[in-house]
Amino acid sequence: MNNCSTFEDHGGVLDFPCGVERLPCGNTLITDAGAESGSGSEIIEVDKNGDVVRTTDLGFRFAHTAKRLANGNTLVADTSNNRILEFDSNDRIVFTSEDWGGGTGQLSDGSVLDYPNNVEVLDERRILVTNRNANNFIIVDRAGTLIERSMCKLKHPHNCAPLANGNILIADSDENRVREVDVDGCTVWEYADGLNWPRDANRLLNGNTLIADSKNSRVIEVTPDGVIAWEFAVDYFANFYEAHRLPTGSTLISDQQHKRVFEVSPTGEIIWEFRNFRRDQPVFEKLQNGFFRHWNSAGTPEAWHLATRFSEGGGTFVLGEDAYGKPVPGMTYDRDGALCFQQTIRVTPGEKRTFGGSLRTEGLDGFTCLQVAFEDEFDGLLCDASLSPKGTPFSGDSDWVQDSLDVIVPPKAVYAILRIFLSGHGRVFFKELRWNASLA
Repeated sequence: MNNCSTFEDHGGVLDFPCGVERLPCGNTLITDAGAESGSGSEIIEVDKNGDVVRTTDLGFRFAHTAKRLANGNTLVADTSNNRILEFDSNDRIVFTSEDWGGGTGQLSDGSVLDYPNNVEVLDERRILVTNRNANNFIIVDRAGTLIERSMCKLKHPHNCAPLANGNILIADSDENRVREVDVDGCTVWEYADGLNWPRDANRLLNGNTLIADSKNSRVIEVTPDGVIAWEFAVDYFANFYEAHRLPTGSTLISDQQHKRVFEVSPTGEIIWEFRNFRRDQPVFEKLQNGFFRHWNSAGTPEAWHLATRFSEGGGTFVLGEDAYGKPVPGMTYDRDGALCFQQTIRVTPGEKRTFGGSLRTEGLDGFTCLQVAFEDEFDGLLCDASLSPKGTPFSGDSDWVQDSLDVIVPPKAVYAILRIFLSGHGRVFFKELRWNASLA
């Protein structure tokens, strides 16, 4: 069985590729986390010609990885839904962790999945799950029995991979290291030299380790002695998520920021690529509806949208009032991810601009701020969002406060995303947003 699909489907626009796998038949299985708006997460299968042959959307929210099993089914880590599930070739769910604990999703010890990023089948009984926000990995069965919980200290790990010797290889992302641990949780091998948010690591047949070093925008192959034996790096912010060495010697890589999956030869030549991105939100030539005078039938401001892809399943739009009883938009949130209210504007490098507005907070134990993120011609951020220009952070309870930030549009920037950024528990309201030529 080659476990490839052959029927056509109408979906398959790739927004934010995470997991990627080359199937035995030559097709490529891609886990798409979806658009910034929070929609569109799906499993996409693409043939050698770059044609989409199958898409599956079972209500996924920020799905991270999908694995094609020997029986032709597909196992998925559906991250923001805090579940893992398996579906067959007819897209019927044959297993879901939502059934654990009598429909509560609870494991045998009473715990629940907490932002599962990766899932691997160990054998007929056991499944390995990377439980990112719980800072661990677990081994479970399909009945929800907890067989093992990692004993080592991790910080927001992404992909964990089983090794032939019984150990586990871990991309310990927020500790900026890759570790191999044994059954007792002891580290038997580690690589951390210069890594910046590694999210995938795989042990190769030659004993080396292939690492997707995300925020360094590179993929490296490291020997057991910690020597870099091979490297593919780019001069733009790519945020590579996953990389796999293929039997041909080439490497399959998911490039999140440029909405593409590609295959690179040992000499660094791109020999296959899939990219079919289409924006799900408009781009404007100038700021639209900054004073929120125009509202659509859904009761939200025209030209603006709520970006929930990184909200970890939380966050909603709320409506407030100013001192004159006029409606003002707002957001409410209850976790440490990222929630944004935003609009995209076309820009020219070298422009000097000021983004300003008024904000009010209620019971916010995190922070909110104005932010401007820049994208290139391929709709990719020029830098990590945490490094994008920001205004003053506000928290707690604050009355209306005016704030602004001056920016110079950087080289290669084509778009500016004007954002109200929110993280933590609480609310923020905003009004009178401006995007003007800077006087600085």
